[in-house]
Amino acid sequence: MTNIGKEIRLSRIIDPEDGKAVVVAADHGFMLGPIKGVVNLEETLIKVVEGKPDAVLLSPGQARRLNHLFRGKKAPALLVRADWTNAFRDKTYTLPARSIKRVAVANAKGALSLGASGIVTYYFIGHSEDETEAYNFQLTSIFSRECEKLGLPFIVEALPFGERVTGANYAQLISVAMRIAVEAGADAIKTAYTGDVDSFRRAVRSAGVPVLVLGGAKARTLRDALEVVEEALTAGGSGVVFGRQVVQADDPKTFVSSVRMVVHEGKSVRDVISPYRGPIRLLVRAKNCVGCRECQLACSFFHEGEISLKKSRIRVDVELPEKFMPFPCTLCGKCVEACPTQALTFNPELKYVEFTAERCIGPKGCRKCVDACPFKVVGWNDDVKNPFICDMCKGNPKCVEYCPTDALLTAPLKGV
Repeated sequence: MTNIGKEIRLSRIIDPEDGKAVVVAADHGFMLGPIKGVVNLEETLIKVVEGKPDAVLLSPGQARRLNHLFRGKKAPALLVRADWTNAFRDKTYTLPARSIKRVAVANAKGALSLGASGIVTYYFIGHSEDETEAYNFQLTSIFSRECEKLGLPFIVEALPFGERVTGANYAQLISVAMRIAVEAGADAIKTAYTGDVDSFRRAVRSAGVPVLVLGGAKARTLRDALEVVEEALTAGGSGVVFGRQVVQADDPKTFVSSVRMVVHEGKSVRDVISPYRGPIRLLVRAKNCVGCRECQLACSFFHEGEISLKKSRIRVDVELPEKFMPFPCTLCGKCVEACPTQALTFNPELKYVEFTAERCIGPKGCRKCVDACPFKVVGWNDDVKNPFICDMCKGNPKCVEYCPTDALLTAPLKGV
């Protein structure tokens, strides 16, 4: 890219220091109507902006109405959606699309007048009719020429979409769509993740321009969403575009901040999910618990290598009809006090409870630690004749990591 205007504006979207970007797409009302998170878009975007995304994608109308959110040196760059499609209005929406249509709704000049640092358009490949594919390419080429004249970055959302798309050809079609969009003049690509690092790496190489991966369908947990980001970056991606994951999040600011940690700070998913490296304790938000018991399954698998509710170091009580209460270890020390042989002690550095099997009375065991636990989270393993003791997974509790509703959290252990 030799267009100076494009280079300057693109540097507002993709940080020139690391070549990465965190983009939030908030143009869903344009395609789908008043879905959750966009009914009061200004309220949502205020929280999003606090998380410091590099850019936010809006429809032309919302870009005009909410322009005050993009003023100032610390504000995110504004991207404007320049086309419209009904492709994503499936049977779950009030008026499902009978046939897929796509039309231009803005131009580069209009986007510039709104203060945009770039425009975003779709490019679909995979329709059964060649005329539809040709029309998609024609629109892409027209937008490209307009952007070139005005020095406005042109970002193409290149996606396999249509009757000829299958599971077998999806990854290859992403590579094809990306490369065709670049040949038409795209300065950056926004596309779906292929599903694995190797195929996405090949797709990124075929593009030759910055590639931003779509966050995809709403993930069950923040951890799941961040793992896609981590894999995409490993494959050579230049960042991520999250849409409904952010605007429909309970805490959009925290979501965006967490993504930034992975993209711009190079932190691992584990570092983001479990940021404390000193002594920690477990917090419970009972109102968030849905009784899925993933905390218990993750606990037993991590410690015992098997899926068993009976071998979990965390308990979930059920109060009918639909009220659940997790009971994790509170580090009260009752089990340590009750142990007559000092088989249980507090780790001197991280303060979790350590178990020394050689000191345990066994094979039947006195089981005084089991009886002493006020929350009944210390159990007895009849297979190995040892107690189940929570060791906080040595600073990275799996129950917290795998909880899909944030019913379990970590916090610093005070007073140590």
